[in-house]
Amino acid sequence: MRSHSLNRSIAEKITEVFQPRVPLWACELTPRHIILTGVTKNRRRVATKQAAGLQPGAVTGSLTDRNIQDVEAVRSNLKEMLSHVTFKGGEMVVIVPDDAARIAFLTAERLSKDPEEQQTFIRWKLKKTVPFDVDTAQLAFRVLGPHHTGAGVDLLVALSPRPVVEEYENLFASLNIHAGLVLPSTLAALNLFTVPAKDTLFLKIAPDCTTTTIFQNRRIQFYRRVAGLSPYDAVYPSVMYYQDKLGGKTLEQLTVCGYDSDIRSSLDELEEKLGLRAERLEPKSVDDIFKPTLGGVHLSNPEGLL
Repeated sequence: MRSHSLNRSIAEKITEVFQPRVPLWACELTPRHIILTGVTKNRRRVATKQAAGLQPGAVTGSLTDRNIQDVEAVRSNLKEMLSHVTFKGGEMVVIVPDDAARIAFLTAERLSKDPEEQQTFIRWKLKKTVPFDVDTAQLAFRVLGPHHTGAGVDLLVALSPRPVVEEYENLFASLNIHAGLVLPSTLAALNLFTVPAKDTLFLKIAPDCTTTTIFQNRRIQFYRRVAGLSPYDAVYPSVMYYQDKLGGKTLEQLTVCGYDSDIRSSLDELEEKLGLRAERLEPKSVDDIFKPTLGGVHLSNPEGLL
């Protein structure tokens, strides 16, 4: 995460003048794999993609405990993977488990234009709602736009405890790699998602949790992360919130980013009860396990890419 601005590709792709370019390489650490991808300079083609298994328990996403339980094993596996690819440069995007970050929505009656005052307001609002030190947490946010009532401004916020972020930074630093950008997995995958005008449910399935994200009018309105539930049980409370709190009537699109190669059987109940056919996140020619890393490096024009 970088301070002051959340990855804007969630709903619109904006390249800020003078902002350092996102690295061409990304690595995701999950409880089951290390996933490594690289793209060409124009970000239109995948140059390298690899996934290597991890011992159970080596990485566990958490806001309050250590995330990398076996540093030497993870470092050794990552070093071995890097020895087989043409990684150049000293910077990489690092994708972390969704459990290692807190995503929140806030509304400000009046939002200051001063970045420091904006951060102070956000930290104050979240101080009593997260189980870690907000004042030292790594913070990123994005102004979504006016609140639906017309009063105030909505914000999307992502934050992680500084010690958690440092775990990942230190791992890569031990291999002389700078973690140029640290992103939670779902937000990274959403960089590949072209948000439609119709009400849409985005479902991200990971080894340790399932996240549901709802879009209305091309704007992210809701995010929820749960563990240990089937896709339908994970989605049902989100659909209720969409109807009761967001005033939604009918979800018209369901987009899924899975993890295992075959998740079709686990989606049958969800498709039947929502009355929607699940669409895979583009590019469909690439296994879903690689999508967060490809989103992390801002892969361009994923349709028909390969």
